[in-house]
Amino acid sequence: MDITMHARGATPDEKQRGLAAARAVIEQSGLTAEEAAEGSFAVEGWDEMGFPPDQEPSEDEYAAADVWWAASNAAIKACCEGWPDEKRMQVNGLQLLHNPDVQLADRTTALRRMRVIIQAEDGKHEYHDDRVFLLALAATAEVPDSSEAQQLVSAVTVAYTSLSLAGFHPDEPIEPKRQAVLDAIDALEAGSAPLD
Repeated sequence: MDITMHARGATPDEKQRGLAAARAVIEQSGLTAEEAAEGSFAVEGWDEMGFPPDQEPSEDEYAAADVWWAASNAAIKACCEGWPDEKRMQVNGLQLLHNPDVQLADRTTALRRMRVIIQAEDGKHEYHDDRVFLLALAATAEVPDSSEAQQLVSAVTVAYTSLSLAGFHPDEPIEPKRQAVLDAIDALEAGSAPLD
């Protein structure tokens, strides 16, 4: 597994510079990206649970989390060198790259794949499929306004959740739910169109 970063408005060279800085921090630690990220997940999960004493992360998890956070900070610093503060605020740091075909899809491919998934959806899932969310993020990666991008992504994922879990409501017709997702994807496509 590798790493990626969401840096809205960054050039490919700036993103690569940030990723190189993060990889250097991780490699210097002797950990893998997955080990460092797992430490961060453990510490953040403990925080979200309200710090139960019997589930506190181990010293190794704390150390791994420190590596992940240092790598993320190095990535942001290297990627965003010379940026104004308001632009830098739109950079989220590192993420594990666990599905490159989805997470790194270009806008056109992401839109096409979302529509294929929606057309094939039967609404009988018990668990939420995150591919639509990741594709929506990929499709809006170049939208300069992060709040606008978040609204577009949220509209698609909310509509998709209703469709994917339609089996829990067998008395409700599925096709209007499918159309709602397709409408949200159309809005995302219009809202993420490159400016000429």
